[in-house]
Formats: sequence, structure tokens, C-alpha cells
Amino acid sequence: MRPVVQAVLATLLTLPAGEAGAASLGVAPTRLEFGPGDRMVTLTLENNASAPVTVQMQTFAWRRTPATEDLEPTHDLIAVPPIVALEPNARQVVRVALRRPMQPDVERAYRLLISEVPGSDRTPGIGVRFALRLSLPVFVTPAGATPGPVWSARPGRDGGQVLTLANRGTAHLQVHRIVLRAPGRAEPAQVIDGAAYVLPGQEQTWPLGATARVQPTLQLEAETNLGPLKASLALSQS
Repeated sequence: MRPVVQAVLATLLTLPAGEAGAASLGVAPTRLEFGPGDRMVTLTLENNASAPVTVQMQTFAWRRTPATEDLEPTHDLIAVPPIVALEPNARQVVRVALRRPMQPDVERAYRLLISEVPGSDRTPGIGVRFALRLSLPVFVTPAGATPGPVWSARPGRDGGQVLTLANRGTAHLQVHRIVLRAPGRAEPAQVIDGAAYVLPGQEQTWPLGATARVQPTLQLEAETNLGPLKASLALSQS
């Protein structure tokens, strides 16, 4: 079964608790991947709420971080239809197609932003309404492209130390969880949760906690899209 993300769009009303209206949008899959030879992929939108919703699709080049201010509009991809109006419980298939050839050596990364189109029938004076916005990763991966993880520990800006993951490969690496242990000890010195993408040629850092920093070496185990990864880290002692 493909993963589905439920994006919740809430309206804060001047009503007793439990009576505020809400809308939700189901999206599957939550990540789009173009493999060798692919020119088009699809995703499905489903309005699971009791009110209609209209959303638009926008494509962006993803070169640094997934933050909206770091994304660059692109014509490399096209989403059809670009605007979708969904009645309650309705579904719509969206096709995302490549408009330029796949690079032969390095993966390209994009983001598909799905944003609510504000309606003209808003009732004034009912409170604050938060607009729906989803950002889905899109990867265009040529044959043979693979991540190249390199782990290290180094001094941070605040005088502490940071765990660094550099991707020296040609495809993205996704990290789900990191466990750090002192050699010979079963209990973790630090656990880092939360997914992070590291694109080719980029790096990600995490601050090391006080318990981890006092160890001369650390054994690392990471859950990633490559499967479990292990590494040994030497920490500099100040």
C-alpha cells in the first residue's frame, strides 16, 4: 500500500470546542520518483472533508533546503491539471511530466507544492483560517546514480561538536533515525529522530549532546533509504 499523507486545513471559529470546521486532503504517494526511462508519474488527491477545496500545483527546483524561500521556480516539470477543484469525497489524478531529458550521471531534485487557492466566499468575522500547503519531494534519478555517505564529527560554531553527513554520491540519501553509542555500551549516548534528505554534493549537521561529546569515539547506526548504515566516529577533545 502506498503511503498517504493527510493535510489538515483548520478553521478557528468562535464556537465551543469540537464545533470548529475542518478540511483534509489525502495525497498518495508522498514522494515522486522518476526512474530511468520514465517521463511521467502520477499522484492522487482526495478530499476527505465535507466542504469543497481548490488547490494548485507548482513545481520548483530543489538545490539547497526544502524551505519555500530556498526553492526556485522551474519549467523542467509540468503538473496536469495545474489547478484541481475537489468536491467532498472526490478524487483527482494529477500527472507530473518531465519537460527536459534526464541527466545521464547525477540525480535532479525538485519539489511539488500543493497549495490551497483561497475562495471568494469567506465569511468575515469567524476567526483565523490557515491555508493548506504541502511540499512533496520529486527525484529524477538516472541509472547507476547512488548516494555516497561520509560521516564525521567536527567542532561547531558554539564551541560544541556536530555530527556531519556529507553526500559525495550522485543520488539523494534519506536518513530516518541515528543512534550513537560509546564503544562497548548498549545504551545510546544520543538518539536523533526525524527524517532528513541530503542531496548530492550537500551535507547535513546535527548538534551532539553533552553525553555524546565526552566520548573519545562513537559508534553510529543510521536507518536510511539505503538500509542500515554503520560508522565509527573520532571526536576531538578540547
